[in-house]
Amino acid sequence: MLFGFQRLDGEWVEKIPSLFKSFSRKEQREFFINQYNYCVGKNERIVFRGDFSRLTLFEIFQNEILSRLRAKNTLCKNQLKVFDPYSAVLIALFVKGDFDKLKRVIKANALLPKIPQAMLIFRLFSSENCGITFDAKTLFSEFVSEKIARKNPDKNIYFKDGLIVIEKDGECLLNIMLCFKKIDKDKIHLAKDEIDEAWRKVAKGNIRSLYIVFPKNSAFRRHIEVKNPCFANSLVKLVPYTI
Repeated sequence: MLFGFQRLDGEWVEKIPSLFKSFSRKEQREFFINQYNYCVGKNERIVFRGDFSRLTLFEIFQNEILSRLRAKNTLCKNQLKVFDPYSAVLIALFVKGDFDKLKRVIKANALLPKIPQAMLIFRLFSSENCGITFDAKTLFSEFVSEKIARKNPDKNIYFKDGLIVIEKDGECLLNIMLCFKKIDKDKIHLAKDEIDEAWRKVAKGNIRSLYIVFPKNSAFRRHIEVKNPCFANSLVKLVPYTI
């Protein structure tokens, strides 16, 4: 299940997971950019600008690159500590819109450019089909785990047995199970497999608190606590997570 965009037969084609098909075009793009920004380095992040409801995913990345070029006049040698001819070639071809030649140059050189704007161009055109795509489940997992880590710098956060563990001073505060699946508060039976798996993990690891995190949607906006008489001292919750 891919999320992102690729260049196929000269056209930019978007890959939207079925889970997000009911959301607006603007929301779909925001979901992708939000998650993408948490999973890449600072120089490759996208600033929210323009009307996402009118732009394709490629146009959003294109606008970001062109905006950086206009702001910094990247090709001006006297503004760079080190002038990189390879970066200059990639930028010139991108601005010209000669994407086929751009891909050939990158493939022939197999080098990383030195200028940040060119690095983003390289990311777009270095893969077999060009563009940027992620496995949707993996992207959601990395997004949530990275966001939790950034918000809790004083805690130890790691993966164990398929769970994100949040720990402080040797004490486990919370375990999180990630599920890329659409949930409806009125149809909780749709999450039966995930709930059963959560209780198995509770029993196996003697876990006190476990949250099952799903992408937030209009039919699932609040935490839902799940009861189990066999584990009266343990807590399992279904949690909507904002992307």
